[in-house]
Amino acid sequence: MKTKFWLTGTMMMALCGVGCSDAPEAKEVSDTTATRTADMIRAASASARVMGEMSSFESLGSAASIFQDAFAKVPIMGSPATCEDPEGCDSPLTPSNPIPTDPAATEAQIALMEKLLRERIFTEANVEETDGDSTIFRISGDDVCSIDGAAPDADCVRAVDQLEVRIRATRTDKDGMDLGFQLGSKRDEPVVLSLGKDTSAVIVDLGESKDVVQLLAPEAAAELPRVMVGKVELRLTKNGEQDITFSTGILNAIQIELDEDGATHSFSTAKATPLSELRMNAASKRVSFDLNLGTTEYKGPYGGTSALSSQQVVYSLSGLSFEFSAEEGQDDFVIAHVGLGQAQSYMSLNGKKVFTADLNAVSGRHFDLNLARGADGLPLVRVLPEFDLVAGAFMAPLKADPSAEVPSFYEDQTYRVRLSGSSAPSFRPVDANTATGFPGGLQVVSGELTLNGKDATVTVPAGKCLVGRDTVAEGGHPLLGHFEARDCQ
Repeated sequence: MKTKFWLTGTMMMALCGVGCSDAPEAKEVSDTTATRTADMIRAASASARVMGEMSSFESLGSAASIFQDAFAKVPIMGSPATCEDPEGCDSPLTPSNPIPTDPAATEAQIALMEKLLRERIFTEANVEETDGDSTIFRISGDDVCSIDGAAPDADCVRAVDQLEVRIRATRTDKDGMDLGFQLGSKRDEPVVLSLGKDTSAVIVDLGESKDVVQLLAPEAAAELPRVMVGKVELRLTKNGEQDITFSTGILNAIQIELDEDGATHSFSTAKATPLSELRMNAASKRVSFDLNLGTTEYKGPYGGTSALSSQQVVYSLSGLSFEFSAEEGQDDFVIAHVGLGQAQSYMSLNGKKVFTADLNAVSGRHFDLNLARGADGLPLVRVLPEFDLVAGAFMAPLKADPSAEVPSFYEDQTYRVRLSGSSAPSFRPVDANTATGFPGGLQVVSGELTLNGKDATVTVPAGKCLVGRDTVAEGGHPLLGHFEARDCQ
């Protein structure tokens, strides 16, 4: 009997797990959605407001201006840049107040959003059905196409109704809620909004998005990529009081292929979780940003009207990464882990590489860059462990395209720019001196700078300057002959 009793109980629990509904009620969905969304907006607004007032942003902007102005006066790549504005030219690199915010405006927007969610979207009247542990809300144009009681726009209502919008609300672990936005009669779900206690995310499925377009606009199907897959995420996380992180991610590798004029164009980028992170900690007045792009490629025809037009070209970036942070009171900055991936980046034509790039291939493929001011107030740049860029230019095949205008020194050359030879090799810009005739240049403060090409080398030891010159000596290298090392005076 006991065996039969436990067997019956187990079967009932199993059947209930399959068929019993534990779908959230409309009020629970509206309360959770409105409250979580409002909390995140307030946290983001408060953090952004404090971070925008940080003096270190002004220091960074000032440092960027000094670097920009100083290097603009160094004519190693041609004529020095000039500012023609009589009131001066500010650096566009860093705004002094990057995220202006208005608390009153923020609260007004939150109130409007909460009213919409509670009274127009997640209502009992909009519940279409329950499906297992999910509640399905059917959203009409009348629900979203009017503001502040005004009559809804007829075109908006028609467009929304045509989309057949539904929202699937499902509880998740840790008191969270997933909102799946379903479109069309097949209920494809291209977008999911995931609301957790301390994090919110928007997840977009490219494959589902393609299905929706094909269903709702069949006439546009021919214009869609033949292959369109991948999944991306935008996320906001509350780490603590006035401490938030905005992040992006490629959850599933992106692959897009489009057939056009008898040729295939394809784009791909690898999974990257996260792809980027921007953290704003107003409590400690610290901001940081990280980027970590994986291998990214484009393949397609060369294009144009030359003999190369139908040949396949490949642009392959092995990756791109760096890390940056700034704190209140900071006046020197480090851009860390700068790199171009773990392999060679290149451009190829019909399988033959015509350009290659390797960054720090023998020293970890990354370096740190320190921007500071020297004792004399001038900008000083340090690299650790070194900067070592090897670029191959084998562009002779591109001469079949008259518009390419390939110079002779890019037909078959490998160039190397290396700053090394010290625990932290460094350099700084030096202004021109009309009294001595010094044209301005880059002074190697520590370590050694070398420029290498075929049968040509320019070496700049510590204390000397790299300068540019207009003409090349007879027999000199057509590119490196424009550079020389000399005293900085």
